[in-house]
Amino acid sequence: MIKQLILVRHAHRDTTTRSMDNGLSEKGERQAKWLKRFAQSRFEQKDWQDLKGLVLTSPKLRCVETVSPLSEYLQSKIQVRPDLEEQRNGENFASLNERIQSFMSWWVKEGPPLVVACSHGDWLPLAIFHLLGVAVDMKKGAWLEIEWESGRAHLRWYVPSFKYVYGS
Repeated sequence: MIKQLILVRHAHRDTTTRSMDNGLSEKGERQAKWLKRFAQSRFEQKDWQDLKGLVLTSPKLRCVETVSPLSEYLQSKIQVRPDLEEQRNGENFASLNERIQSFMSWWVKEGPPLVVACSHGDWLPLAIFHLLGVAVDMKKGAWLEIEWESGRAHLRWYVPSFKYVYGS
């Protein structure tokens, strides 16, 4: 069976208050809309529902707000997953890496055929490296699609910035 994992880095966050769990800036809201538009070009709602697609996110507000327009379009409830959270205060690298590997193992063995997972700039590069063996720097609002087939991961799509697709 072919599976798809779409990794999304949260959109640009509001930096006016610098709180640890602030939401999106205006730029981030545009990026979240771009993600939705791109998803509309890639997936029909019916196909998503037939595949029992999941929209997963880190508990951080900026991640939840990033995938909200996408989940509305797909008519899929957002599921918060603590294992998608960025490195926690006091958490060592080994523990972060273990959380990432645990998520990847779940996705490969138990996850549905189509999953969107929104996370952070420290979590995503490690996850991508584990699956593809390459380093990828995901900018805010980026979309990277991985296909799993016959025990191997393959890069299917990578959109580092929707600015060039949809404008400023």
